[in-house]
Amino acid sequence: MERVIRLYVLAAIGLVFVLSVAMFSKDRRKNGVAFLLGWCVPGLGHLFLGRWKKAVFFFLTLGATYLFGLWLTGFRTVGFDDNPFYYVGQFGSGMTTLLASVLGKEKAFPRPDLSLGLYDPGLLYVCVAGLLNLVVAFNCFDFKGAPEAAPPAKEEAAK
Repeated sequence: MERVIRLYVLAAIGLVFVLSVAMFSKDRRKNGVAFLLGWCVPGLGHLFLGRWKKAVFFFLTLGATYLFGLWLTGFRTVGFDDNPFYYVGQFGSGMTTLLASVLGKEKAFPRPDLSLGLYDPGLLYVCVAGLLNLVVAFNCFDFKGAPEAAPPAKEEAAK
């Protein structure tokens, strides 16, 4: 049942992003699509914008963090009943959370071959990777705003 709820939550989040992209002005639409792609897969938005060095860095860094956290938890995503904070935080990773939900087990329980002291850090790694992915996805937007107008050129002194 919880897996179905996750799928609905991810579908609703995806629908909100798609609708928000459709409402952007034409010059911002490319950034909106990049944001959506970056939310789905870490670094994909930057690759879409042609920033391939950033894309590779973010994909490797966030992907490794997320996978390491999943490995510590036995490739089980956290449920809302287990820890609501971690549950919400993991959805920042978009499609990677969906993939972990489909391939992994429903509830997160400690791995029998690891000490219980490593389980909570594993959940933290997954949550932090998700939240950082949202920050990276927002980096696809150019929030600098409009460039400031150059001061008017001084006209030659009146002749």
